Amino acid sequence: MKQLLIAVIVAEERMSNFVVGLTNENPAITAPDYKQYPVHVQYSGIFSASATASLSFPPSVTKFRYVIIQQQFSASNAICLTEVKVFLRGT
Repeated sequence: MKQLLIAVIVAEERMSNFVVGLTNENPAITAPDYKQYPVHVQYSGIFSASATASLSFPPSVTKFRYVIIQQQFSASNAICLTEVKVFLRGT
């Protein structure tokens, strides 16, 4: 049975064009570079406040320890998340 990783994100503020990535490198030790993770999914477009987005990753045989939610730096953009859930679903 393949495992499908799903990230469910609820934001407090409006966001746009962010990336959700998977890595085994501890982000507290090595700052992640934008889109430079082994696996990542791009959310394109505007994500409204209080909305919910579900992003699915392709099945992988590799296991990852960290989930990174990141967008390119801009003085007018910030990420303010209310809730993030990550779970596996068998396919």
